[in-house]
Amino acid sequence: MLLNVLLTLVISTTVYAQQVEGQVTVEGTGEELIGLNIIVKGTNVGTSTNLDGSFQLTVPSLSDTLVFSYLGYETQEVPIANRSEINVTMIPSALSTEDLVVIGYGTQQRSDITGSVASVPRERLEKAPNLNLAQAIQGAIPGVMVSQTSAGASPNESLMVRGRNSITANNSPLVVIDGIPGAIGDVNPNDVQSIEVLKDASAAAIYGSRGANGVILITTKDGLDGETRISYNGYYSTQRFANIPDLMNGEEFYNYKQVRDPGAIRSGEQQMYEAGEWTDWMDLALRNGASQQHNLSVSGGFNNTTYYLSGGLMDVQGIAVNDDYMRATSRINVDTKVADWFTIGTRTQLTYADRSGVSPGLGGVFHHSPLSRSHDDDGNLTIYPQSWDQLANPLQGTLYNNIDKSQQIVTNNYAIADFPFIEGLSYRLNTGIRLSFADRGTYRGMNTASGYQAHGSANTNRSRGNNTVIENILSYDQKVGAHGFSTTAIYSFEENSSSSNTTNANGFPNDYLTWYATEQADFAQSNYNFEDTHLISQMLRLNYVYDQRYMLTFTGRRDGFSGFGDENKWGVFPSIAIGWNLANEQFFPWGNAFNELKPRISWGLNGNQAVGAYQTISRAVNADIVSLKQPLPGYRPGTLAVDNLGWESSETLNAGLDFGIYDDRISGDINVYRTNTTDLLLNRNISDVHGISSIVQNIGETKNRGIEFSLHSRNIVTSNFMWVTSGNIANVRNEIVDLYGDGLDDPSNNWFIGQPIRVNYDFVWEGTWQLDEAEEAAVYESQPGFVKVKDVNGDGNLTGEDRQIIGQQDPKVLWGLTNSFSYKNFNLDVFIHGVHGVTKYNDMKRDNHLEEVRDATTNKNWWTPDNPTNDWIMNDYNARIAAGNVMLRYENASFIRVKDVSLSYDLPQGFLDRAGLNQLRLYVTGRNLLTFTGWEGLDPELDSQNTTPTRGQGFGGIPLQKEFVIGLDFGF
Repeated sequence: MLLNVLLTLVISTTVYAQQVEGQVTVEGTGEELIGLNIIVKGTNVGTSTNLDGSFQLTVPSLSDTLVFSYLGYETQEVPIANRSEINVTMIPSALSTEDLVVIGYGTQQRSDITGSVASVPRERLEKAPNLNLAQAIQGAIPGVMVSQTSAGASPNESLMVRGRNSITANNSPLVVIDGIPGAIGDVNPNDVQSIEVLKDASAAAIYGSRGANGVILITTKDGLDGETRISYNGYYSTQRFANIPDLMNGEEFYNYKQVRDPGAIRSGEQQMYEAGEWTDWMDLALRNGASQQHNLSVSGGFNNTTYYLSGGLMDVQGIAVNDDYMRATSRINVDTKVADWFTIGTRTQLTYADRSGVSPGLGGVFHHSPLSRSHDDDGNLTIYPQSWDQLANPLQGTLYNNIDKSQQIVTNNYAIADFPFIEGLSYRLNTGIRLSFADRGTYRGMNTASGYQAHGSANTNRSRGNNTVIENILSYDQKVGAHGFSTTAIYSFEENSSSSNTTNANGFPNDYLTWYATEQADFAQSNYNFEDTHLISQMLRLNYVYDQRYMLTFTGRRDGFSGFGDENKWGVFPSIAIGWNLANEQFFPWGNAFNELKPRISWGLNGNQAVGAYQTISRAVNADIVSLKQPLPGYRPGTLAVDNLGWESSETLNAGLDFGIYDDRISGDINVYRTNTTDLLLNRNISDVHGISSIVQNIGETKNRGIEFSLHSRNIVTSNFMWVTSGNIANVRNEIVDLYGDGLDDPSNNWFIGQPIRVNYDFVWEGTWQLDEAEEAAVYESQPGFVKVKDVNGDGNLTGEDRQIIGQQDPKVLWGLTNSFSYKNFNLDVFIHGVHGVTKYNDMKRDNHLEEVRDATTNKNWWTPDNPTNDWIMNDYNARIAAGNVMLRYENASFIRVKDVSLSYDLPQGFLDRAGLNQLRLYVTGRNLLTFTGWEGLDPELDSQNTTPTRGQGFGGIPLQKEFVIGLDFGF
């Protein structure tokens, strides 16, 4: 039925299509505008003017409205009104909204920016159904890495801008939402107007001791003066497992175990095998996922007041049982012009989230024996699926009584005074508050292995967080002839405090009251935690532009942080940047082709605060004793005072080039940068005469280099068809320059001077010893069919000296490519993302590390004398052991992934006018449809595998899944 309606609309649109032509000139000069955009309002039907400023366009209806837009001119909407010829005169605009970029504590014209500032394309925000903003950012900005640590119902992403600078401190960027520090998941993606990423030191220096890892600025939507507009968008999606591992069934596991250790078959396993009633653990732990999201907004303006109000509901059921997530948000954005010179407003969001439920650990699910019982005869989950072994049921988490709920209020209330007696001078007062509350608890009953062993156990945590910001912002903007000046001065105060109550208890009389019966438990321990920090900052930024050709930016910020040592409370973070727009020079030979060709260079110093609230002072820890059978409280030294402990400092030099050709028909930028980070926060060993063996000091240095390139091109623009390409690629390389000042490596932490910060350091798996290599294998106390390990120094022994660096864990190259095709009212968007230069430990490539076979594994091409393959080793307990260690398999985890393919249809304007709507769009989207990789694990993107493994450690994350979405957007 829906398809018939769509076809009818398309046919009717074609039947009544008419052609309109005309010419576009500039007011006052009569100059023709080349490459001006013309589009039918409410559609993607459009064209552009040719070399003499004329155009021809086939329109759906002569009652439509044409929208004329051009960089530096006011956008005009012109009704066709049954005319076949339309001539338009464009009015120059000093500054349009499209040209403004949020740069922190203000905005700046894009052409005047001297630092490295990148914006997320609006298409990524509006056309893709994103659960959170990290999904919109991924692959959209060069040099920004989004690592998926979980892709279930409650996603958790980690972000890095331009790679890793710090060894032990946090490498995440600072996130600022409407001027208030926050988290990337704090805001509903549908409420976002723009996202800017400040990447170089000049752009991020305004955030001083917190800007070393870049800054992400998120601005939410404003209301527009005029009639009330109501908009709705929503979607429903289904998910399924994208890469199902080839796990053993009961028969395959039985045969595998018989070869490994024939005498290890238990009677219970034998009975299940003979009955053919083995357990499919993966089928029990996984399900088809589903999600839905609904967003409703109301915006408008009246009597000098504009408003944007919205509400959103997201409900997700992940592919793992009990992996559920529900989030409800509401937003209130209001601006009121009390007087011509005085404005007040608010940006407020309320959020409620429920992540309750514990899903099965996939490591246990994938490796648990299929010859074991998941349920007893009464249909209840077994505590120990194998009666002869106390190995917990991997589904036990589904029986836990778990609560994980949180509420958050984020509000920024402000007042702006434009001083009438000094043109261009304004003062803004920001008062921001971020309050968060969380209620978490887990009770493990006696019907689970964890609860059975402890006779019931409970953990509860109630926490509260508070962030308060007060900012005084004084701005002065003035233009004198060809000279443009912009000055911003800041004095701000920020307080962060958090508190939590935690209770752990076990030994409950029964499971009826769960954690509410903690006072009846045999053992209960309570802890109370509190932290409070203060940050005082002053900042001055000067921008100077001469004749749209020469640009200079100077920034200086001074931060005082309570967490720093007494001798190092304050830090100063300067930066300077210059730019030169060659395209505006009279002598530039290609001025007609280039609207922008701007080389720029910047230098600056930023900090990574990364110091705990009380890390610089001496602290004592609990050390209770027993005297005469009576417990007595006691304490011992926990840390020593470090009076000079401070921030990590990152010095960055950035050279860039911004270009735009034919009114940005082709546009992009190139950036080359180098960052040296010094005063790293590392633990240094000291004499334990004080009872403490190490202290934290500012020592060590890293270096980070990279090159970034982005390009946007309107490849084909005709009356009915448009093809637009946006792409970016970045190369990121970091290395350790120094650790402890002695030029020595730290192999115990996998830190090596001259090497990347995160590397794999282990024995090199070369393959499998073959029959004709028996004599050589015997030298290493090995044999054909066993793992062949590289003897690096060739001394005939496998020792620690034979360990090698086996690739790095952070990618060397990141890229994203989006192609958008529009034909009349149809739109097709294809987004592809690539990550290269990553090496990870593959947990799915492991067999039993225990002599007695307990765990199942994936089917492999095992070596046998009759099958002397080099793909894998023989089915033997000792086959993976060399030098007394179980060898780990590392693989190239590079991949190319088709992330999003979206097809949409915008109903024609004539239909919308008759229906009283201003937009109606239907779309279908496929996510994670195809992945091209040599990785043989579950998911090369999953970051839980991107760590140095504990030997025998199981896989624990939920990999990405294929998702199919159907959605609807409409407004009136």
